[in-house]
Amino acid sequence: HRAVLDGRIQGNPAKNCKTPSKHNQKVEILTKEEMKRLLIQAKQDDCFELLLLDITTGLRRGELLGLKWEDINFDTNELRVQREAVLIKGRLAITALKSKASYRTLLLPSNIAGMLQNYKTRVDSEWVFPSPIKENMPRDPSAVRKKLANVLERANCKHIRFHALRHTFATMALQYGLDIKTLSSTIGHSSVELTIDTYSHVTDNMRCA
Repeated sequence: HRAVLDGRIQGNPAKNCKTPSKHNQKVEILTKEEMKRLLIQAKQDDCFELLLLDITTGLRRGELLGLKWEDINFDTNELRVQREAVLIKGRLAITALKSKASYRTLLLPSNIAGMLQNYKTRVDSEWVFPSPIKENMPRDPSAVRKKLANVLERANCKHIRFHALRHTFATMALQYGLDIKTLSSTIGHSSVELTIDTYSHVTDNMRCA
């Protein structure tokens, strides 16, 4: 605008630009009934602990698969998020987390900690969710994505991305009264503003209720 007034350019190049929408991606979640069906099916398909832990913590897929037993303190029920398992050029790699906020410690509900402690007796690996085919490695993120797709189909649930389990956790946490600042640190967002923007549909609905 200043350049136009000063005569340096003939017109304002931003005049017809539209302000980008904050809500440019729909947040998909599972309903409570879908979650029940999913977890019942997950027990039959040998991924119950993996899916339940994700729904109750909101961990990113890579963070979930990057968990080692040393990250869980069963005396305090604390879980530390310290690394992630990701695919880089098609190969599984263990990497540092992307941001400082991603490094965090979560307090597990006692029933979830108990579930993990029982599950640990059946796992012979340093990884919480070890690969069934590669020794001393966690599960492959791509294989876990395909596993979820199969479980969803068999449970008669709508098809969602793995990341939608994280959205499901966050949405339910807000609905049950968790404040936005605590949620932001729990799920490892870089700012509270990002959390507000991502889950504004929940807070808007709560204000209207």
